[in-house]
Amino acid sequence: MPSSSPHSRPIVLAHLTDMHLFADSGGTLLGVDTEASFRGVLQHLLDSGDAPDLVLATGDLSQDGRPESYTRFLGMVAPLGAPVHVLPGNHDVRAPFQAVLAAHAAPVIDQGPWRIILLDSTLPDDEGGRLAPDQLDLLRTAGQVEDGRHVLVAMHHNPVPMHSAWLDPMRIGNADALFAVLDALPRVRALLWGHVHQAGDSLHVFDRPPGRAPLRMLSTPSTCFQFTPLSERFSIDPVAPGYRWITLHPDGRLDTRVVRVAALAPAPDHPSHDSTGY
Repeated sequence: MPSSSPHSRPIVLAHLTDMHLFADSGGTLLGVDTEASFRGVLQHLLDSGDAPDLVLATGDLSQDGRPESYTRFLGMVAPLGAPVHVLPGNHDVRAPFQAVLAAHAAPVIDQGPWRIILLDSTLPDDEGGRLAPDQLDLLRTAGQVEDGRHVLVAMHHNPVPMHSAWLDPMRIGNADALFAVLDALPRVRALLWGHVHQAGDSLHVFDRPPGRAPLRMLSTPSTCFQFTPLSERFSIDPVAPGYRWITLHPDGRLDTRVVRVAALAPAPDHPSHDSTGY
């Protein structure tokens, strides 16, 4: 029986984000041992028995930006046995990130019937995000596929408001420019991001061309602590950390689900915090 074409089967992606690892083991952030939590999430993924075709990590891999934290990250994800692709977040430090992770940070990934484009939305010494002209050019060029592939675009910062007063000022500041580019890229099916430490699933409806399918827009829980949705002030949501499975079908459809690791949920008396000093 002939083997199937690589373009004829779905691609399964595991999305991990916002690990906030430290150079030294045992580092805590808002009372959470971020490495222990990440290990628990990875073990849950391994125990699921589902094998991803690739792993995508969308920023804030490190909290302190030291090379050892990035080396630790690579060692921790190695047992997944799948290619790992990364992009930076606002807590990552560019020089050590690139020094350790350059081989995993290619901005364009062609996988079966899909192309994944990784955009860098970070700004030096700034919690917020912006897509520089070179990133918009990357999207404009790489998003013009001519071989029938569909496109998923990933970044760290959210391009749309999460309707959270303290968090929304830290989204992509020039999202209008992003969506202007996307207007001309009908093969882009979805946007994916981290940063917001909460799950989201919504649609962006294009004004043109008429009849164009809506764009799926997804955010994924952090592997450590979560932000309370729709909050006026910074606070921690007492829900479990998790990750997202995404199945990319050859016809451009996308199936996805968020998995919460209940065993890692914060204790009922875990304090809520009223500052953004995470």
